Amino acid sequence: MRRVALVVAVGLLLAGCGNVVRQADRADEQVRAAVETMAKSSFSYHHTAAGDEYDGLVHRPSKSTTLRLSTREGAVTTETVLIGDRGWVRTNADLTAVGDAPPLDEISPWSEVTAETLSEPPFRYVAGADALVGAELFSSVSGLHETAPLTYAGTIDLTANMYLNATNGAAAPKELDQARAVPMTVTLDDRGHITRVTIDVPAAPTKSEFSDFDAVTAPTAPKS
Repeated sequence: MRRVALVVAVGLLLAGCGNVVRQADRADEQVRAAVETMAKSSFSYHHTAAGDEYDGLVHRPSKSTTLRLSTREGAVTTETVLIGDRGWVRTNADLTAVGDAPPLDEISPWSEVTAETLSEPPFRYVAGADALVGAELFSSVSGLHETAPLTYAGTIDLTANMYLNATNGAAAPKELDQARAVPMTVTLDDRGHITRVTIDVPAAPTKSEFSDFDAVTAPTAPKS
């Protein structure tokens, strides 16, 4: 009887392990599928990192992306518009609240960015909000498992690419080993879109939120 009981116990244990593996595989498949869905969808986004804020939209039919980056004190705002293979950028500097700097509130004119520059970091990760929700970002994610309906936790290797997730360097962990396995959470909606990504960078967690799926208006080219 003891031998039978042992065999049954081992069988149950192995069955349980198999179930855990299947659940992990399913979680990974769900999130990877959501990344592919985002690559085909238009949306607006809001991202916070180290006190800075990133706002913009992605419009797939026109191959357009916008980004508005505001620094922690709101002293500098940079705007970027990408449409097809063209791009424009401008900066607004307001230093009146920074130390003893003289008053300055100046909006620079739009400047067109060369195609060569657009193909290099960081611009190449602005397009499609790839830095926040692209396949390259999620290629360094592992250990995904479901913690609640449509909510998945895992870890991400932030050393894979410094431009991904817009941590701005200062927010990245100092220890490389720690940076290779930073806890993260991904939330989906019932249509398979990613609605939120949080990454628990020590002392400076980042959060990305996505909404207005396939309901954003295509941006127009700025006058430079």
